[in-house]
Amino acid sequence: MTNFGKLALSFLALPALLLSASSALAIDTPPQCGKFDFNKNGLGCEVKVEGGCEAECTPLKFIAACEGGCSLTATSQCTGNCGVSCIAQCDPAKLDCIQGCHDECEQPFIADCQASHPDRDCVTDAEASCTQHCRTNCKVVPSSCTEHCDQCCTGACTSNVNLDCDIKCYADVEGGCRVACQQPSGGLFCNGQYVNATDVESCISALAAQGLEVDVSARGECVCTLSGCDCDGSANAGGGFCAAAPGQDSPFEAAIVMMGMAAAGISVARRRNRNSR
Repeated sequence: MTNFGKLALSFLALPALLLSASSALAIDTPPQCGKFDFNKNGLGCEVKVEGGCEAECTPLKFIAACEGGCSLTATSQCTGNCGVSCIAQCDPAKLDCIQGCHDECEQPFIADCQASHPDRDCVTDAEASCTQHCRTNCKVVPSSCTEHCDQCCTGACTSNVNLDCDIKCYADVEGGCRVACQQPSGGLFCNGQYVNATDVESCISALAAQGLEVDVSARGECVCTLSGCDCDGSANAGGGFCAAAPGQDSPFEAAIVMMGMAAAGISVARRRNRNSR
């Protein structure tokens, strides 16, 4: 194989190196970023600003920010009553814990929410709370109706007993989200979930120090770890993911440099091939 061919193959293999570097990241949540679990809830992070940001300030976007904050356990009376009706309706050929949990969870939550919090969008609150607690309690695939109903009812009843706490968290985070969206720094979202950061800039810098770069192009300016981002709200061919700490080492940096070196090598090889003809 010619040198040109070898260089070309190396260049084509580099995107896999970049992907590998991304998937290998393990992030310790910086204190400036609240309690968001980046390893569990995703590493695809971006800043949103103004109207497009405020539209995202809903309880369904606060599941990760509120997860783990409300920890009351389900009462045996609730799980017992739920279990009786669940078993009676269970089809062992169609066990779906998440869906079953939502079925048991949402209507009771909505009814209790409307009675005690009439000013809230109880349907959205119910979907958010049930998603959070059902996900926690449906980690193991059930093999029988008994297991299925035990998991479903525990998730549903845990949501019910934490109703007031969850709703308070959603309200508190919503206030912070709307304030952040109105600031020049914007609101930080990872895989669609809002990061309840106490200081967005410090949070982004701390993430960049661990190799996680945040797309800040929505601000209309980019400060990048490598050259290549413009300042009009879009990124050029040099890269679209920008961070608040230029010059930080990251798993991506070496790979991107290697891509540049490979491209230069291919260009040199082409010239040599032309000169040798």
